[in-house]
Amino acid sequence: MAGVYLPARLLDLCTACCNAVTGIEAYQGRKIWSETDSVEQIVRGLLPEEQGKMWLWVQMRQSQTYPWQPFTVNVQCELLLRLDTGKSSVCDLLYDKVEEVVEKLENTVTFTAVPAVPMGLSWEQVDDGSPEDGVARFKILAQYKVGPACEI
Repeated sequence: MAGVYLPARLLDLCTACCNAVTGIEAYQGRKIWSETDSVEQIVRGLLPEEQGKMWLWVQMRQSQTYPWQPFTVNVQCELLLRLDTGKSSVCDLLYDKVEEVVEKLENTVTFTAVPAVPMGLSWEQVDDGSPEDGVARFKILAQYKVGPACEI
């Protein structure tokens, strides 16, 4: 179901552009798993061409002083990528995939219909395991200037 208000429409576009990255399956908000499912185990079991799962949600919307001014929307993402544990070093491939996702989220042309302008993206690897676990977890924070008076 498509969003009506600008933050929800922005999230729709973010999800669509992340799904356009080869090997990434993106979901809005929360994906409901059964109680017996382990997300890490699902990511570990992905085929090489299916590289990861991603969740996106609106973390914050901050208004400006006047209603005609653009406002800020932060989109938070969690990206789980499958690690090939049979190789000694996969960091270059791993970081290339993260950068490919971030590049999609930074592409201004994607967001001209909303209107929104990417203002900054950051990502960090969340260290909650070891490389032998077979899963790398990243947090991505994307900030957008959104609104009717937004200069694109």
